[in-house]
Amino acid sequence: MTSRSRSGRATPAAAIALALLFVLGLAACGGSTSTSSGGSSAAATTGTPKSGGTLTLSYLTEPSSLDPAIAYNVIDWNVEHDVFQSFFRYQPKPGDAGTVLEPALATEVPSVANGGLSADGRTITIHLRPNVKFQPPVDRLVTAQDFKYTFERMMSSPLSPGTGFYTNVVGAQAFMDKKAKTITGFKVVDPSTIQISLTQPDLSFLNALTMEFTDVLPKEWVAKWGKQVNRHPLGTGPFVFDHWTPGQEIVLKKNPNYWESGKPYLDQITYKLSYNPSTALLKLESGQVDALGDGVPPADLVRVKASPQWKPYVFQQQLIAISYVLMNVHMKPFDNLQVRQAVSWAINRDKVVKLLGGQAAALWQLYPPGLPGHEPGKKYYGYDPAKAKALLAQAGYPNGFKTTYYTDNVDPDPKIAQSIQADLQAIGINAAVKTVSNDTYYSLQGEPGKVPIGSFGWWMDFPDPVDWFVPLFSKSAAVPGGMNSSFWWDPTSEKLFAEAQALTDPTARLAKFDELQAYILSQAPYASVYAPMQTTMCSTTTGGFYLHPVYQLDPSSYWKK
Repeated sequence: MTSRSRSGRATPAAAIALALLFVLGLAACGGSTSTSSGGSSAAATTGTPKSGGTLTLSYLTEPSSLDPAIAYNVIDWNVEHDVFQSFFRYQPKPGDAGTVLEPALATEVPSVANGGLSADGRTITIHLRPNVKFQPPVDRLVTAQDFKYTFERMMSSPLSPGTGFYTNVVGAQAFMDKKAKTITGFKVVDPSTIQISLTQPDLSFLNALTMEFTDVLPKEWVAKWGKQVNRHPLGTGPFVFDHWTPGQEIVLKKNPNYWESGKPYLDQITYKLSYNPSTALLKLESGQVDALGDGVPPADLVRVKASPQWKPYVFQQQLIAISYVLMNVHMKPFDNLQVRQAVSWAINRDKVVKLLGGQAAALWQLYPPGLPGHEPGKKYYGYDPAKAKALLAQAGYPNGFKTTYYTDNVDPDPKIAQSIQADLQAIGINAAVKTVSNDTYYSLQGEPGKVPIGSFGWWMDFPDPVDWFVPLFSKSAAVPGGMNSSFWWDPTSEKLFAEAQALTDPTARLAKFDELQAYILSQAPYASVYAPMQTTMCSTTTGGFYLHPVYQLDPSSYWKK
């Protein structure tokens, strides 16, 4: 959800090698993704792994889909991470170590040293791990052709929000424009080797290949289920999908074909759905739930952290994530730049952090702490109601206006919306708060003309500013079903992004991303509010529990005592 090293001038080949090192250790250089438990030697992190048992996780919401080409929500990816895999993953460790790439279905992470990356940074060769099989009932070996099919299926889907991460592959745009029947830059060399050609060097591309969008699927399984494959996922991961009872539970069983020796330890994972966070905590304390997917309710934080019984089972980490106020630039009056800037100056971010019990950091820029490009101490917009009122007057709204402010019903979002509602009222904006379910809001924010203003959030897919720009501000994401909720994009920002992606020197590249951030904020499509802290708990019978900086929960590493 990191600091970066600096070097002197280098030859092109040396710069590429340096660039690759930057990719592989992008978030391992420091930052704020450390994980800690409430106790110095928490019982949940110690002991010898034991096989068997069921782990029960609680969530208020349920996935929108389990089709990796389409699904793009936190709980979607949590479940998919148990069922699917791609070429690479992040080390199953807490803190900075958990942001280091390692091979999953590949034999190694490509580098110039091992021959997997060409000297010019544009050709990536990936060798597949031998003897990996798809889960039952497909039960066959995974081949390079499966990855090509999966990639092209995702890139051809009009509903996939992930295509923007991969248009740098040679031939991808022509394929998407239906000018070619295949993506020429994604080649099957032999049954166990894939070669990917890029139009230009891209330091984030290996990270993009860890995303669920590239999880490998068997073609015959997709053909069998068609659009219903979103309710019948099948991959190569540690757990096999068993059933999904809407509004109640999703059950996964241990994969008998899994390639990683000794894992998973559990026989079953049960995702309990529609559990209010407060109810989920009560169920954990009574032994009915093993981990809180939505975290500890803010009202209970002080109690559980002070409890001798539960303190050792409380875990926290700073998330590389952002909560923000979206403003749809195609809906009046938010098509007016000065109105959007007024909103950005009106929000009392420190008040919101207090509402969260200090489980967040006020954020005055787009990049949160821990993300490359974050500027410590930098404030692009402060809290200045007088300035906000003046901007509204300049925009032609001296007496303010009425609007509807949307949010979801997940605690503490309604309280935060009320706080922001009061801030807007103070400058003359009368915003009626409309609260809807999480799933409903997720759909609404992607529909043009539905949400004029509202709260939304973004969690890291991978630790690079590309993951902030492409889904939230790019032209490719400003489409129905995308995550660019403001529907703002700009030729200048697209140009700055292209220039940043063409650079192989990490210092120059991040400087360009800083320039990109400054330009986006000058246009104020979003008003950043805070970077959240994740605080959750596990049961006394859960072993190996930790929080992962990218995946949050990692059931394949847990066991039941």
